[in-house]
Order: sequence, then structure tokens, then C-alpha cells
Amino acid sequence: DHRWTPASIRPYVLGCIEAFGVQRSLFATNWPVDGLFSSYAALLSAYAEITADFAPAEQRALFSQNAETLYRI
Repeated sequence: DHRWTPASIRPYVLGCIEAFGVQRSLFATNWPVDGLFSSYAALLSAYAEITADFAPAEQRALFSQNAETLYRI
């Protein structure tokens, strides 16, 4: 079975954030391939669940601000 859960990806998400820091991390997908294993909404929900204890400013950085800065948008 190739299904994942928020609990199964939590160590990878938090490990990357720990290694690189909130200001150098951002969320992305491998869409449309990821669609074979989950929905886009489920993936975003998992990221939100995993980072629920992060400060609001850290969540904004991970979900949008870091990408906006990196891609200059």
C-alpha cells in the first residue's frame, strides 16, 4: 500500500525544517504524481496538522512567504 498519513510523513517534514530552519524551508508537492496517492487537500491538511504548534508567522513563512521570496513573486 502506498498510502501515507500525516503521522508517517511527520518525521520527514519536521526533520527537513529542523535541518534547514523555518526561514529556509517551504512546502511543495510532486503533483500530478502525488495525486496517485492522495488529494491535494489532504496533503495541505497534513502539512497544517504537522505544523499546528508552529507560530503563525512560521506557518506563513512555510506555506507562502518563503516561496514568494525565493521565486520573487
